[in-house]
Amino acid sequence: MKVRFFIVLVLFAFVFASSSLFAQGTCNPPCPNPCPTPCPTATPAPTTGSSFQWEISPYAGYVWNGQNDAIGSLINTQVFGVRGGGYVTSALEIGGNWSWNPHFQPKPEDTTAAFAGNLGFPQAKVRTNLWEAEFTYHFGSRGVFGHSVKPYLVAGGGGITTNLNNGDSFVLNNKFFDVPGVSPATLEAAHANGTLQTLFPNFNTTHGVAFVSNPTGTGTTVVLANDVFRNNATYFTFSYGGGIKLQRLWGPLGFFGDVRGRTIPNLFHHQTNMLEVSAGLNFAFGQR
Repeated sequence: MKVRFFIVLVLFAFVFASSSLFAQGTCNPPCPNPCPTPCPTATPAPTTGSSFQWEISPYAGYVWNGQNDAIGSLINTQVFGVRGGGYVTSALEIGGNWSWNPHFQPKPEDTTAAFAGNLGFPQAKVRTNLWEAEFTYHFGSRGVFGHSVKPYLVAGGGGITTNLNNGDSFVLNNKFFDVPGVSPATLEAAHANGTLQTLFPNFNTTHGVAFVSNPTGTGTTVVLANDVFRNNATYFTFSYGGGIKLQRLWGPLGFFGDVRGRTIPNLFHHQTNMLEVSAGLNFAFGQR
């Protein structure tokens, strides 16, 4: 009798313990506190990785051109473009910049270009497309009235490609050769019948030639094109500066503005520096 009672007691304890453990393994959080060990934990909600952030910014700007010792100073003018890129870290953005300049040519008061035009040398309208890679570093994000404000520094490098209208060249200045004892009429006749290049093999008349009597009246001064903008010519350029972005003012829409210097290190064997100021819209998508 005692043995049976003991066996029943053991079985009852085993059933009770098993029920308790099963209940603990299937209880729904929150569990009682203190919770018997082991206590089940709530299954965390699935998380999604941070999405890739990218931006695109159409803009307008203005360019002030410095002096070039070979061709004078170019026209100060407006530019229009678009830039954008993606964030490779929370601070560093890599992207590109394209802009269109409708007046990439000397100022009207530039005497050397004006002299070439007065002599009849071709002077088409010079426009350019600028294209460059950009690297932008942001100094964190500041909250202003619930919006993101980002100051940044930017550097870029690429090319400026000419796109001429109403012709295929713009003669910037001239070089002069004295031919003693030969009248302008004689050289003009040789040029007309195609023998001038034979007489003077070192003369390059591709972009035109002019003949004027030399000051002493004893011969002719031959005027040739010297520095010439040609269609689809590309010049290396790099830029450097900084600005500020006001992002997500209305959904993805915000604004930006920046100031940068630009250098063309070898424009007709001389360096040309520019100051660019631009502002426009900023569309930001994704997040990090």
